[in-house]
Amino acid sequence: MKKEDILAKIDIIFDNLEKLKFFSSMNYEEFIGDFRNIDASLHILQTSIQALLDIGSYIIASLGLKTPNTNAEIIDILSEAEYIPKSQAGKYKKMSQFRNRIVHLYNHIDTEVLYDILVNEHTDIKDFYTNLLEIIEPPK
Repeated sequence: MKKEDILAKIDIIFDNLEKLKFFSSMNYEEFIGDFRNIDASLHILQTSIQALLDIGSYIIASLGLKTPNTNAEIIDILSEAEYIPKSQAGKYKKMSQFRNRIVHLYNHIDTEVLYDILVNEHTDIKDFYTNLLEIIEPPK
């Protein structure tokens, strides 16, 4: 993966975080009242989480750390090497599991769980994003 690919993924996440604010401002009835809200939010979450995992994988390769076999291992490796807080690793792994659910069990997504993620947990994406950016460009 090239550095410009990583920069493009960073841009996607940044843009997606802004888009997620739209859904979190709705009440549940408004959200489920239009199928486009559900479909769009699932896509935005999936691409955001995948971009985070891709960046994490790039960081691991760049640092010469152990090669991950799964998305969850990306988080484990970064946590064990103390690049992301161990206290956050569980949240990030749940995020990765939700991405897997969107991809593989797309017909079994509970809209109440999805809405809860949009309203109460979408900040986890921003936290993970911030952690990864600090690895790429540490604060001065």
